Amino acid sequence: AQQASRVRGLYVIIDPQVTGGRKPMEIARAAINGGARMLQLRDKLRDKGESLPLATALQQLCQDNDAMLIINDHVDVAVAVGSAGVHVGQTDLPVDQARRVLAPHQVLGRSNREIDQLVQSQEMGADHVAFGAIYATTSKGVSRNPQGIEPLSQARAATKVPLVAIGGINAENVA
Repeated sequence: AQQASRVRGLYVIIDPQVTGGRKPMEIARAAINGGARMLQLRDKLRDKGESLPLATALQQLCQDNDAMLIINDHVDVAVAVGSAGVHVGQTDLPVDQARRVLAPHQVLGRSNREIDQLVQSQEMGADHVAFGAIYATTSKGVSRNPQGIEPLSQARAATKVPLVAIGGINAENVA
């Protein structure tokens, strides 16, 4: 609960496949220097052994700056680097199974597209929930229409745990 209460503020996803030619650590440092309190490493294409050095470096950066590192999908990598936690999707490792691997202090977040999924994720024991995509995004190849602001307000009303808005959020529309 204490760790979950830290899930707030700017939460930046670091994905080596969508950096526009910039180095992931460069983006991570800029995000932390710009006020990000959370980073998520999402590396869907490389083998875990290849992404482990980046995860380790990101964990050190977060630790040095009182920020949280969340590892996307890979509970074993989250445990190996001692990150703040893991984030899973609807079709990833189930919450109860991920909890068996995580340390007691590590948080677990879960992605959701529908309000009923948010409620289910909370009931499963997710420490925080993500909702979106709020705006159009190309980073995941999603062809569904974006949720928008009104469903995000409904999501906030339906949740008791920290809520993370995801998808297509950038400097122009973050307000």
